[in-house]
Amino acid sequence: MFEIDEGEFIVEAFDTEEELSAALCLEVFENAKACIEDRGAFSLAIPGGSVAKALKGLCELEDEGLDWSKMHVFFVNERPEEQKCYNLARTTWVDEFIAQGKFKLENLHKVMENAEDLDGVAKDYEAQMFALAEDEVLPRDEYTKAPVFDLILLGMGADGHVGSIYPNSPQAKDENISTNVFAVDMPGKRTISMSLHLINQADRVVVAATGAGKAETVKKALEEDLEFGELPGAMVDAFSTIWFLDLAAASKLSSVQDDE
Repeated sequence: MFEIDEGEFIVEAFDTEEELSAALCLEVFENAKACIEDRGAFSLAIPGGSVAKALKGLCELEDEGLDWSKMHVFFVNERPEEQKCYNLARTTWVDEFIAQGKFKLENLHKVMENAEDLDGVAKDYEAQMFALAEDEVLPRDEYTKAPVFDLILLGMGADGHVGSIYPNSPQAKDENISTNVFAVDMPGKRTISMSLHLINQADRVVVAATGAGKAETVKKALEEDLEFGELPGAMVDAFSTIWFLDLAAASKLSSVQDDE
């Protein structure tokens, strides 16, 4: 494993995808433990796909008495018609946590299933976040008043998208700080998603990418100057931003090639 540390920006590469998955689970555990000890709550936002599947490893961790019932989980993006991320989270680790009495289903914050009004679904999901902010489960940024998540996990696609923020899309170029959750109504992409603004408000964000098919995009994101909105993954800039890569995804980075 190699690591590049530039203050609050860190890049880590793991020998295998399995090691990366284990690191994601440990990241969740350590942040949950610290936040719950500090203020009695922990807020996590997760995607679908391979990052969500990696969280199965949470079931295998020794929890050291951690009170998982104080964790609240949201989704970075979701398809209201299919509830793919919600269902994946439940079958991967949430249902097992519930069966063990460690987690409350109401703390897995589901997107409204009204597929006819995506904008309404986005507003409702934002309202769920603000309701927790009112209860001080989610802190709020002093300037923007947006909810501040403790930890957000992202998977970056081969084209550089994160959540439902796609390259050169209006959402990738949106600089409106009042946009927290938005709707994408396109053929095959009827979703709601956290905005980059909301993602970048978080205390800590982990961007994960695996496989040789993403190596070129990873290189662009981490080493090249890009146009604004060109590559959303490269625009992730939270208080603490960490990239988790396997060696295949990291293979075109200069630091890797210099070691060969």
